[in-house]
Amino acid sequence: MGYKLRPQDPAAEVRKVARQGIDKAIEALSVAPEERAEGVHQARKRFKELRALLRLVRKPLGDEFQRENHRLRDLGRALAESRDATAMLESWDALAKRFPSLFAEADFKKTRRRLQARAKQAESGATDLDTRIGEVIDQLQDARSCVDTWPLQTKGFDLLAGGVKRTYADGCAELAKARHDLSDEQLHQWRKRVKDHWYQTRLLAPSWPKLMQLRSDSLKELADLLGDDHDLAMMTELMQAQPALFGDDTLRERLGTAVAERRSELQSAALKLGEEIYAEAPNELVARWQRYWNGASG
Repeated sequence: MGYKLRPQDPAAEVRKVARQGIDKAIEALSVAPEERAEGVHQARKRFKELRALLRLVRKPLGDEFQRENHRLRDLGRALAESRDATAMLESWDALAKRFPSLFAEADFKKTRRRLQARAKQAESGATDLDTRIGEVIDQLQDARSCVDTWPLQTKGFDLLAGGVKRTYADGCAELAKARHDLSDEQLHQWRKRVKDHWYQTRLLAPSWPKLMQLRSDSLKELADLLGDDHDLAMMTELMQAQPALFGDDTLRERLGTAVAERRSELQSAALKLGEEIYAEAPNELVARWQRYWNGASG
């Protein structure tokens, strides 16, 4: 997110960033058809950033939070299908970098071609995508018109403190669960909270740029580890649902072994990094960030 919250007037900054995010999403969805896959991808990223912004001011927003959060969630889901097949191909290529010899074999190259054809078919076969994109843009324009009426009367860092604390505390809680439960669903829940905290860290970077940038970099690394693991979980699901897409039993067994090994590496690295990032108590993190904010605005 290239948007930042400057300490001078947080309510005005929140509104400005919300409008910028919505405008960027509309711009991404308005590209030419040949660029649409990337446009949808960029728009869905903006939705996640906007939802993290909403969580930053969740308490002052009151009922508005649920309405706008659900709206953005549903808009992302409306566009998910056209992105999933492309993401699967990208996951395959990432796995190939980890196991280059294995994936250089002829049968593995054939599987990649099938996944590539699937991605192209998904992109061209989404006959109602134009309609869905038009509906999403209409909803985004309506959401933009609501920003000015958001109830953001709280002053200073107090406007943001509750959202910072809840997002970070939720990440701590999901990490605690993941220590004992490495299920796909649990890791996915933790990843969502990590990304929220990452987006919020980036938003608040102007309060102490160097330290906040270091934290942002670590959070991005953690989100990427968990994201790569989630993509491999989706690959496993697809392999079970459509085995012929991946080749014969022997190839699928070898692929499954590679996936399991890579997921073990990713999960171990994520847990180790997560322990470092989430070592601080929520109240301590909020107090520290408030000191940064007050110093920057003083």
